[in-house]
Amino acid sequence: MQPLPTEIVGSPFSLRHLSPTREIAMVLYDVFQADFDNMRFWLRGKNIESVDEVFDGIKRAYESENMYMYYIMENNKIIGEIGFASIDQEKKSAYVDYWLIPNVRGRGLIDRFLWGIEELAFDILKLKQVMLGIDVDNTASRRVAERNGYALNGISKSSRAWADGTLHNECEYSKLKSEWVKDNKNA
Repeated sequence: MQPLPTEIVGSPFSLRHLSPTREIAMVLYDVFQADFDNMRFWLRGKNIESVDEVFDGIKRAYESENMYMYYIMENNKIIGEIGFASIDQEKKSAYVDYWLIPNVRGRGLIDRFLWGIEELAFDILKLKQVMLGIDVDNTASRRVAERNGYALNGISKSSRAWADGTLHNECEYSKLKSEWVKDNKNA
């Protein structure tokens, strides 16, 4: 895989590559606990029992060759995460995941950062497609996908099993590189 930047700096926002530290694990644990009803989409219904569990998850993600996640920072405070949940070099495609803490939602931040992730996917990784897998009930994320020109490929019924054993329907959205280039004439 082509190397991706470890930090993308802006003001007041920046993206920093996910790094496995206890400090970060504690921050994320607090976010997950405080906002579980919304975070359950991102956590796939899994209850997070400890900071150690979060830390181990961050370490696995950091070491994964097909995953590359960034913390979304505002004034050096973690407000969310976005990045490649899985990259398939053979198929030249990737799934993108993201989340934000409650008090910054609704400001269009994911739109801004999603464009940057698409730029990394299409310009640096030379992928042909970016996909979003979104729980059917997550209407806010579905609006993000639609607002940013992603096409709904379909709904997979009972395709995602959560930790509690329940099955959930998932929407798959995608954007092709050719569509991204057309929408971004300067790309």
